Amino acid sequence: MIIKRLFILAVVPLTIGACSFLAPPPNGIEGTQPPPPLDFANAAKKLGVSEAQLKAALKMPEKPPAPSSSPPPRPDIKGAAAKLGVSEKQLIEALGMPPNPPSEQPSPTK
Repeated sequence: MIIKRLFILAVVPLTIGACSFLAPPPNGIEGTQPPPPLDFANAAKKLGVSEAQLKAALKMPEKPPAPSSSPPPRPDIKGAAAKLGVSEKQLIEALGMPPNPPSEQPSPTK
């Protein structure tokens, strides 16, 4: 009888600990990290424009917003590319952005 109780005392915490590894993270998103901050100075240099022109074209504030739990809105790439006279692909590459953000990636078909 004592051996059964000792066994239960040992197994229950181990089971709870093992199940915690299977649970999703608190925010519900597995394996995603926030994107790195955009390097406007380097991108402006690559595109041959000033940093202020680039930020104005992207409709980005001069000062970055305070960190929050929600990601910042995606800049207006299409409009900025037209204002700066470059292609969308050139602008995305200069900014170092992924071509398709996670919310716009095509869903895999099964």
